[in-house]
Amino acid sequence: MDKNRVPPLQDKQVRFFTHDREGILLRRPNRFLIIAQDNAEELVCHCPNPGRLLEFLFPGVRLILEKRQATKGKTGSAPKTNWTVGGVYHRDGVAPLFAARANHVAEALILNHIIPGLKELHPEYTVGSSRFDFMGRDAANRVHLIEVKACSLVEHQVAMFPDAPSVRALKHLEELGDLSTQGYCGHVLFVIVHGNPRVFIPNLHTDPLFAAGLSRWASTVQIHASLVHCNAQGEVCLVDPSVPVDLQHGELAEQNRGNYLILLELPEEKVLCVGSLGTRTFVPGWYVYTGSAQKNLSQRINRQVKKIRKTQHWHIDYLSPHTRTIKALPIMTYRNRECELAGSLHELGGKAIPGFGCSDCCCESHLFYFAEPPLESRAFVDMLLWYRAHFA
Repeated sequence: MDKNRVPPLQDKQVRFFTHDREGILLRRPNRFLIIAQDNAEELVCHCPNPGRLLEFLFPGVRLILEKRQATKGKTGSAPKTNWTVGGVYHRDGVAPLFAARANHVAEALILNHIIPGLKELHPEYTVGSSRFDFMGRDAANRVHLIEVKACSLVEHQVAMFPDAPSVRALKHLEELGDLSTQGYCGHVLFVIVHGNPRVFIPNLHTDPLFAAGLSRWASTVQIHASLVHCNAQGEVCLVDPSVPVDLQHGELAEQNRGNYLILLELPEEKVLCVGSLGTRTFVPGWYVYTGSAQKNLSQRINRQVKKIRKTQHWHIDYLSPHTRTIKALPIMTYRNRECELAGSLHELGGKAIPGFGCSDCCCESHLFYFAEPPLESRAFVDMLLWYRAHFA
């Protein structure tokens, strides 16, 4: 147990999930499905959180499984999978994955702390064509509309939401903003479900539109972040109802600039002529390329992940047509950290491809070879999240 862990604010607890079984993660075929193993038995499990969950779901991690029941509202209807992944053992604790159950936690533990005098609380409340998680009135009879978001990405003492682009979250925010100008009191509550963050920020790296919107509407919509902790039995307690919220980086999100990593999987050996570098041999495996764009970052990334291009301008243009998969990892930054990223890739054991992508600096290379998939390496993901947490 972490000696620095903050003690619970109160003894009251609610349940996030039921601990019925444990398993070891084998793979995640898609956003909603996880294949686990308990002893020699392979278990097909529902994943209740469709986010990327890069920091959690490494092969071999321990999972807490909840037995699935018949589908609500469909008597006798059997679930498609027998188990749901309720939580994952992470660092020194447990991170619950039931994002949809954050509403129950918010209602039972948090809302009365962040909105004093709250009464007449109604879930799933509709205003016009918009539906919100809660509506309530305070002692002055003011109407409060509340959206609740579960935040599971907490690394390097920074909590970030979302971990993948969320059109739905932006839509809710804009609807709240519009209604707040009409006399309603709008709130967005981020329920941070584990860790000990010193601050909450919108994740401008994975969803710059939402990050910019949150900064833009901050003077109209009240933004809250609250921390809860969950034990292995699924019991949740409130630790801090008011985690500091930092919304000052919305301008950076709108500026669309920073750095990026491109992950390329090469299925077979290739001998390629790479422009002025001449002929190079690329062995099968994974390659990670680091680059930068001081403007139009998203457009640069979109170009870099295309396998076929009309012109070959960068060194990576010669390699990408021969890859099986290409994945981009953006990192919004105020200054160019391309060379720092190259140094970090080298420290992780990446084998430098001499001269590749570094003709305008003193680095040995900006392309590094890895024998195993980088995103299945906790050290690689931790490095990525460190840069995303220290972008200023």
